[in-house]
Parts: sequence; C-alpha cells; structure tokens
Amino acid sequence: MPKKRRRLKRDPSTRSSVPRKARLKERQRAEATLKERIARARKLEALDARKAAFKFPRTKALASQPQTLTAHALRNVDFPQTYIQKISVSVDDPDHWLTLTWTGPKSDSQETGPFRTTPGAGLKGLNCDDEATSRRSGSKCTPKGTYPVQGFQQRLNSDSRATFVTWFMQSRGIALHYFPIVPTHAASHGCVRIESVNVAQLIHDNSLVDNTQVVVSGTWAKPPKQWT
Repeated sequence: MPKKRRRLKRDPSTRSSVPRKARLKERQRAEATLKERIARARKLEALDARKAAFKFPRTKALASQPQTLTAHALRNVDFPQTYIQKISVSVDDPDHWLTLTWTGPKSDSQETGPFRTTPGAGLKGLNCDDEATSRRSGSKCTPKGTYPVQGFQQRLNSDSRATFVTWFMQSRGIALHYFPIVPTHAASHGCVRIESVNVAQLIHDNSLVDNTQVVVSGTWAKPPKQWT
C-alpha cells in the first residue's frame, strides 16, 4: 500500500500580506477588457447623474434674491446682477489652474484666481488629451470644450467628500467640486477637483445655470496611475 504524502506546512512568513479576495479582485481588474472597464465606469457616472440637479437660472435668481442672500455664505451681495460668466480650467500639469471671469456692476471686486485643481486621470490605456476621447462616456477623463453650468448639488452621490458640486456635464456625472485630495497630476474620475473648499463654494454660490460657461482646455499629461 503506497504511503500517503505528507503535506508540507507553509511558513506563515511567506504568505502574501494582501488578502485573497483583494488579490482576486485585482487580477480580475487586470484581465478586464477596455470595453468592460468603460461599462463599469459608466455605472459610476450614472450613480452621480441620476439625482436631479438643483437648478438656479437667472430668472429664478432675480425673483428670489432676498431669500437667497442668507442661504449662500459666499454669494456676492449684487447676485445675480453680478455673477461668474466663465470658469476656465486648464488641464496642464502641475497646478491645472482654474480662473474666474465675472460680469456685472460689482465684477471688479470679485476673486478671480488662479486656483489649484486636478482633472480626470482617465481609464488605463486611454489618452485624455484627445478631445473626442475626453468627452467619451465612461472614459474617466475631464471633457475638453465649452459647457454651460447645468445645476448644483451639495455633494456627490458616489463620494460624500466631494462637496459644493457645480454640474457642467451631468449626463456623465461631471462637475466642479471641492475634494480633500488634489495632487499635481491628473487624479479624478473625470470631475475637476478644487483644492480650496472656499473656491468651490464661491463657484457654487455665484454661478447661473446656462449663463455661466465652463471652458476646459490645455494639454493633459498621463499621470503615474490611471483607473482600472
């Protein structure tokens, strides 16, 4: 009768410190096709986009001005006669500067920047510098081009750390917002992360739906890590 082989005990010190489930998940991500990764990214976009944005067009702002002055801490006293006309975002490393252009009687006394931000890192294998790719749903790129502000929200559905949300492509879940992590390279899921919470609130409180334009331009550089 053949002898049973003795199972060798594995030295605990040689075991991976990464949990088995985490290693399996990482391997599945690595093996996923670009099409599958884009499909997953679209689900995340839908999570943020599905909640109706709070819209504040110029006509409503004029009608309700006395009530809104106390509701928005950083709203200028002449709003909506004086408001942010254009929000310019550069995707150039390392600071990805954001600047504000105001219009109205009190425009000369308002903050204009530049302020530090970071744009979308993009899905692994995609070039967000290409304008068509940057606009693609599920790309996790910040879309280049000119877009009107579409509405506002206090925080993102997908991440409560993202606050003072100003939508400019809500169908993709893309907005300007505050976020506590703003590195010197592209890092977001497509939104424009703003380093200063006060700047994010300033934009949130002084922009008008349809009247305020967001202009995204510049040369995007591939970051050390893209999304998988």
